[in-house]
Amino acid sequence: MSVDDQAIEEQLREELAELSACDQLRQRSVIDGPDGRQISLCGGPNAGKRVKLLNWAGNDYQGLAQDRRVKNAAARAVRSYGAGAAASRLLSGGLRCHRRLEQRLAGWVGSDDCVVTTTGYQANLAVLAALASSTEDTVIVDRLAHASTYDGIRLSAASMLRFSHNNLQDLERKLRLAEASRRRIVCVESIYSMDGDEAPLREIADVCERHNAALVVDEDHALGVVGPCGAGLCAELGVRPTALVGTCSKGLGSQGGFVAGSAALVEQVVNRGRSFIFSTAPVPAAMGAAVAALDVLRREDDRPQQLQQRSQALRQALIAQGWQVAQGRSPIVPVLVGEAATALRLAQALRERGHYAPAIRPPTVPAHTARLRILPTMAHRDTDVRRLCEAMATLRQEFTA
Repeated sequence: MSVDDQAIEEQLREELAELSACDQLRQRSVIDGPDGRQISLCGGPNAGKRVKLLNWAGNDYQGLAQDRRVKNAAARAVRSYGAGAAASRLLSGGLRCHRRLEQRLAGWVGSDDCVVTTTGYQANLAVLAALASSTEDTVIVDRLAHASTYDGIRLSAASMLRFSHNNLQDLERKLRLAEASRRRIVCVESIYSMDGDEAPLREIADVCERHNAALVVDEDHALGVVGPCGAGLCAELGVRPTALVGTCSKGLGSQGGFVAGSAALVEQVVNRGRSFIFSTAPVPAAMGAAVAALDVLRREDDRPQQLQQRSQALRQALIAQGWQVAQGRSPIVPVLVGEAATALRLAQALRERGHYAPAIRPPTVPAHTARLRILPTMAHRDTDVRRLCEAMATLRQEFTA
């Protein structure tokens, strides 16, 4: 190792020590076996031993990642197309399974067309590259939007303005500030990933229409959760955004992202979305699995309502115990405890009682709002929820918000 390399290594160790000192150091978890309702954790803080835990950290809202029908469809796709796509969609990586899923997704969310990407993160990068392509453009974004949205804005040519979370008056103020822009693009999530609260989407769409602004809605945490057959909040409210961004990795139990909208919008993403253009196409297994998951949601159209009922039962039980829990109907149940150190201690105490719910800390969430983000899914049983509630009840006196 050269002197320069040694200096860099020392700097990196110092930076990691600083993160550790303020309870912000992250570690990779290692799960042995499927990531389902029950997991076997054998890495991270448990290095050297295997621990079986009930999993409350997964985004597989409908429990479809372990559904036999979905797994069989993934296996069939591998047999038909191979393990990987081997190239980008614009070279030789565009397979029939990609186009089939795009058509199904467009029909599901009520859009003219759709393009799939390798991840939901890449979908947000691609849509902003397509819409915010000029230095004369301005993106007005909710302060609590996902990191991928903020990264997409930073990588675009546009200027950025932020508006207070779900605040319509502040949104209007920021739109007026950007009146001279060539194009104004408003970016929101329909259901927010850390609090599980819903955007006032109908009202936001009305504001955008009055100001002739484009609207981009990230439906990642609404798909499979709300709307007809789990088609999301836009479908439920009859809102047609300029672009709808979604993922197959949560409500559909697969992997990949997508951008849906008009034919022109989708073609613009294909031509300007660098995260789409320069990435190998999604693996066939993920495409086959997502199509099968859509079939399940279509046939069993009461699943979103069942999920909401399960989430609501957990939410109300925790509130009754005195925990600070936000209201809502999504399966994102945040238990706010304040400081990062407190969240880490609570997560460890739950782990010792057989439950896996990692601490969510700054900078992922604002300072003094550290939490556990508990995610009940359709894979969980009623007895699982009762066990979690019993564990939380025993810990209530020790931990206060």
